[in-house]
Amino acid sequence: MKLAIIGGNGLLGSTTAFLTAQKGIFDEIKLLGRRKNVLIHHAMDMEHALMPFSETKVSASSYEDIGDCDVILVAASAPEREVVSRDEYLKDNIEVVKEVAEGIGKYNNHAIVITATNPIDVFNYYLYKKLKRNRMKIIGFASNDSLRLRWALSKELKLDFNKLEAYCIGEHGEGQLPLMSYVKCEEKEIAVNDELRYKIKNNLVEWFKEFQSLNAGRTSGWTSAVTLTDILEAIATDSRKIIECSIPLEGELGYTDVSIGMLVRLGRNGAEEIIPIKLTADEKSELDVTVSKIKQQIEFI
Repeated sequence: MKLAIIGGNGLLGSTTAFLTAQKGIFDEIKLLGRRKNVLIHHAMDMEHALMPFSETKVSASSYEDIGDCDVILVAASAPEREVVSRDEYLKDNIEVVKEVAEGIGKYNNHAIVITATNPIDVFNYYLYKKLKRNRMKIIGFASNDSLRLRWALSKELKLDFNKLEAYCIGEHGEGQLPLMSYVKCEEKEIAVNDELRYKIKNNLVEWFKEFQSLNAGRTSGWTSAVTLTDILEAIATDSRKIIECSIPLEGELGYTDVSIGMLVRLGRNGAEEIIPIKLTADEKSELDVTVSKIKQQIEFI
C-alpha cells in the first residue's frame, strides 16, 4: 500500500510519516506540501533514519504523484496560533482544505481520505461532499480525545493507562462526549459517579487551556502522530481495531448531514463498521447541541 500525506512538511505530517514508516506497513509514503525544500529535506533525512527499522520509502511528491495511493492523510493547515477553541481555525483553513479537495479530486478517485485539519468534523464532511466517494472512506481524525480521556481517568483513579478502555464521541473539540458508561479496566466496568465525571471533564478542558496559553505555535504533534499512526496501521494491516473517528452519518443516533466522532472498526476498506452505542438522555441532549453547532459551521463553508 501507498500513503500520501498532504502537509508533509509540517509538524503533524512529518512526525506521522516517520512513526508510520518505522512500522514498515506502507511500501511508500509520499510527502506533499508548499515548501518543496522542506519535503526533500525530510525525505533525505528519513531515508537514513529508517534504515535500521524499515524498508518503507519516503519521497517528496506532488498532487500529480498520488494516483496510486491507497490512503491520503490531510494534515495541511494554516500556521498554528493561540485559540480558545479549535473552531477558530475554520476561517484560517477554509482555503487550505478547498485546495486540497481540488488536488485529491483531480488526481485520485479511490483512496481512503483521513482528515486531520481543524475543525476536523466540519472539514471531514466538506471533503465527503466534495469528493463524492463512499462515506466509509472519508475518516476524520478524533482519537486524541479518547486517549486524553484515558489519561484523565488514569490520573484520577491511579490506574494503569494501558489497562483502561474508554472512548469519546462527538466533536473533536470542546463538544467531545466522554462515554462514561463504557469505561473499563482490564475488561471490568468502572462506575463513574458525578464527582469523578466533573473532575474528568475539568481535566480535559483545563489541559487544552494550558496547552494553548503557552502560545508555542505548535500543534500536539507527537500525540497526534501516535494516534494517527494507530489509525493508519489499522487500515494497512486490516486489523479491524475499534478507534474513535469522525464519520459522515446517515441516521446513526438520529443524525444526518454531519460528520462526528463515533466508534469505528477500521480495516483495509476504511471504516468497516460504525459500532452501535446507547446514550443516556443527558448525553443525547448534549450531543444534539454539538451536532447543531457543527451543522452551522458546515453551512459557513
